[in-house]
Amino acid sequence: MKRRFIPLILCLFCVLLFSACGAPADVDGAMTPIKDENGAVTGYERKYHNDNGDVTRWDVYDASEQYDHYVLYEYDSNGRLGKETYYRADGIGVYYNAYFYTEDGVIAEMDYASAKEGSTRTLYDEEGKESKRMTYDINDELVKYEEFADGDWVEKPLPTESTDPTEADAE
Repeated sequence: MKRRFIPLILCLFCVLLFSACGAPADVDGAMTPIKDENGAVTGYERKYHNDNGDVTRWDVYDASEQYDHYVLYEYDSNGRLGKETYYRADGIGVYYNAYFYTEDGVIAEMDYASAKEGSTRTLYDEEGKESKRMTYDINDELVKYEEFADGDWVEKPLPTESTDPTEADAE
């Protein structure tokens, strides 16, 4: 008679253990705490994954579990991150980052765009290191051109149409 109760006791133990600890972090949609360097909970998150294990959606909540924002992730046919789009809790898009790669899988370009801030296009060299950055206003006018040198971005004169930095890279 005692042996019949062992599975029941084990089952109850597991239920209590998971209730006390929360759902495992690898379960899609499980609410998990976000902690600062001191271990204090600063918010909560829920992550969802595709069949490859890549995060496809990240929901973020504040410390009182109020919904704050979410990010959607898209991947290219080779499984590389292609785009991440940040949305407010009400579903309005705030900005996105789009990523482009060479045939060898090295990052070649990253574009950031925001309806309120304009956009930035970052170009990478053949080794995947940042090399050039162009910043555009909300009217798509080039307002800043920089080149990466000695570990820092250096502002350069704005290129003219005949010296467009993106055309020189295409050759």
